[in-house]
Amino acid sequence: MNHRAIAEQLITSLGKTLNLAELKLDDVTHSCVLLFDENIVLNIEFDGNGGQLILSAYLDEIPSESADRVMREMMIANLYWHRTDGATLGLEELTGGIILADRRPIAVLDESGFEKWVEGFVNQTERWKKRLPEIAAGTEEAMSAPAHPMAGQDGAAIFG
Repeated sequence: MNHRAIAEQLITSLGKTLNLAELKLDDVTHSCVLLFDENIVLNIEFDGNGGQLILSAYLDEIPSESADRVMREMMIANLYWHRTDGATLGLEELTGGIILADRRPIAVLDESGFEKWVEGFVNQTERWKKRLPEIAAGTEEAMSAPAHPMAGQDGAAIFG
């Protein structure tokens, strides 16, 4: 089976799980969009050249007053993906939008693995949508979040 057919099968299965029988990849954009909790827009895109699926979600705009603080936190979160569950936080150049993105090769995905990946990504999106305004405001709670569940008291991750 080719990668496009597998991607279609994964999307169809996810649609059935979500009671969206018509969920499928668009023939032109090779993507589909899901809305969760009325504020999380999840883009699922098939990359035929890379043989992979890409998940992405817009989180917020970079705030002008606290851009340094937010960008610093995003860079810390991206290091070893400790605060992103394997996804990457990025900045869309033209809009200043903060995007959470992740990708996986089609070859490593099955229906249950795909659904778990989507669920985890949506949960991570929800956490970051809540956390970004806290970081921008400089609240103590956001600034003291551990880098990783195994992080030491100084925030340095423990390996080994």
